[in-house]
Amino acid sequence: MFGRPYLAPPGVPAEPIRILRAAFAATMQDKDFLADAERTRIDVVPSSGEKVQQLVEQLYATPRTIVERSKDLIKP
Repeated sequence: MFGRPYLAPPGVPAEPIRILRAAFAATMQDKDFLADAERTRIDVVPSSGEKVQQLVEQLYATPRTIVERSKDLIKP
Protein backbone atom coordinates (compact mmCIF):
# COMPACT_ATOMS: atom_id res chain seq x y z
CA MET A 1 0.00 0.00 0.00
CA PHE A 2 2.71 2.48 0.90
CA GLY A 3 4.83 2.50 -2.24
CA ARG A 4 5.62 6.20 -2.37
CA PRO A 5 2.91 8.21 -0.70
CA TYR A 6 2.84 11.98 -0.88
CA LEU A 7 1.92 13.53 2.42
CA ALA A 8 1.04 17.00 3.66
CA PRO A 9 1.43 18.19 7.24
CA PRO A 10 -1.57 18.41 9.55
CA GLY A 11 -3.60 21.58 9.29
CA VAL A 12 -3.43 22.11 5.52
CA PRO A 13 -6.78 23.60 4.46
CA ALA A 14 -9.19 21.31 2.59
CA GLU A 15 -9.10 23.21 -0.72
CA PRO A 16 -5.34 22.78 -1.39
CA ILE A 17 -5.66 19.11 -0.45
CA ARG A 18 -8.56 18.73 -2.88
CA ILE A 19 -6.53 20.41 -5.66
CA LEU A 20 -3.46 18.25 -5.01
CA ARG A 21 -5.51 15.06 -4.96
CA ALA A 22 -7.25 15.97 -8.22
CA ALA A 23 -3.91 16.78 -9.88
CA PHE A 24 -2.41 13.51 -8.68
CA ALA A 25 -5.40 11.53 -9.94
CA ALA A 26 -5.17 13.27 -13.33
CA THR A 27 -1.46 12.52 -13.55
CA MET A 28 -2.12 8.84 -12.86
CA GLN A 29 -4.35 8.82 -15.98
CA ASP A 30 -2.11 10.95 -18.19
CA LYS A 31 -1.11 9.02 -21.33
CA ASP A 32 2.33 10.63 -21.59
CA PHE A 33 3.10 9.97 -17.92
CA LEU A 34 1.99 6.35 -18.22
CA ALA A 35 4.02 5.89 -21.42
CA ASP A 36 7.13 7.25 -19.68
CA ALA A 37 6.51 4.98 -16.72
CA GLU A 38 6.19 1.97 -18.98
CA ARG A 39 9.28 2.93 -20.99
CA THR A 40 11.34 3.22 -17.80
CA ARG A 41 9.74 0.07 -16.33
CA ILE A 42 8.23 1.84 -13.35
CA ASP A 43 5.12 0.24 -11.95
CA VAL A 44 2.28 2.71 -11.48
CA VAL A 45 -0.23 1.47 -8.93
CA PRO A 46 -2.06 4.58 -7.75
CA SER A 47 -4.19 4.84 -4.65
CA SER A 48 -6.49 7.70 -3.81
CA GLY A 49 -5.55 10.30 -1.23
CA GLU A 50 -8.65 9.39 0.70
CA LYS A 51 -7.60 5.75 0.88
CA VAL A 52 -4.06 6.62 2.03
CA GLN A 53 -5.45 9.04 4.63
CA GLN A 54 -7.77 6.32 5.92
CA LEU A 55 -4.87 3.88 6.25
CA VAL A 56 -2.70 6.42 8.09
CA GLU A 57 -5.57 7.19 10.47
CA GLN A 58 -5.99 3.47 11.16
CA LEU A 59 -2.27 3.10 11.84
CA TYR A 60 -2.26 6.03 14.25
CA ALA A 61 -5.28 4.56 16.03
CA THR A 62 -3.36 1.38 16.88
CA PRO A 63 -3.58 0.84 20.64
CA ARG A 64 -0.40 1.72 22.52
CA THR A 65 -0.12 -1.79 23.96
CA ILE A 66 0.07 -3.27 20.46
CA VAL A 67 2.68 -0.72 19.40
CA GLU A 68 4.83 -1.50 22.45
CA ARG A 69 4.45 -5.27 21.95
CA SER A 70 5.42 -4.90 18.30
CA LYS A 71 8.53 -2.94 19.29
CA ASP A 72 9.52 -5.74 21.65
CA LEU A 73 9.05 -8.36 18.92
CA ILE A 74 11.28 -6.61 16.38
CA LYS A 75 14.15 -5.70 18.69
CA PRO A 76 17.44 -7.24 17.54
